[in-house]
Amino acid sequence: MKKLFILISITASIINCKQEKKTEDKSFPIEVACYGYNGNGTNISFRITRVDPVVQGTLIYNWAEKDRNSGSFKGTLEDNIILGSYTFLSEGKQSIREVAFKIKNGVLIEGFGAIKNVGGVATFEDITTLNYDGSIVLEKDKCLN
Repeated sequence: MKKLFILISITASIINCKQEKKTEDKSFPIEVACYGYNGNGTNISFRITRVDPVVQGTLIYNWAEKDRNSGSFKGTLEDNIILGSYTFLSEGKQSIREVAFKIKNGVLIEGFGAIKNVGGVATFEDITTLNYDGSIVLEKDKCLN
C-alpha cells in the first residue's frame, strides 16, 4: 500500500511539472498592466488584470467634451487581437459594446468599424474589416485614471 502511494505521488509530481513547463512556455504579447492614451483632452485607461488568453480588466473612457464612462472588459486574445465586451456605466445607464485592440510593438491600437445593435449590445458588423488607423494608441504605464 505504501509503495502504491509513493508511485501515485511521483506520477502526480511528474505530471504537475510538465503542466508548469507548458504554462511557462506560453508567452503573450501583452502583460498584466495599465495601458493608457492621453491626447486632445481625452484620457483612456485599460487596466488589464488577466491574460491567459482570456483578457479581463477595467476600461475607462474620458472623452473630451463628453461624459466619462467606465466598466469591465472581458474578451479573448487571438492573433494579436483583443476582442471582447465592455460593460459600462454612462449617465447612470448600463450599456454593453464590443471593443477591439490590435497589439503591435507592445502597444494597443483601438479598432473601429461599422456597428450593429444585437439584443441591446453594440457589436461590430464585421471584425475582419476593422480599421486600426492608430488614432487611439494605448501605451503601457500611461494611465491617468
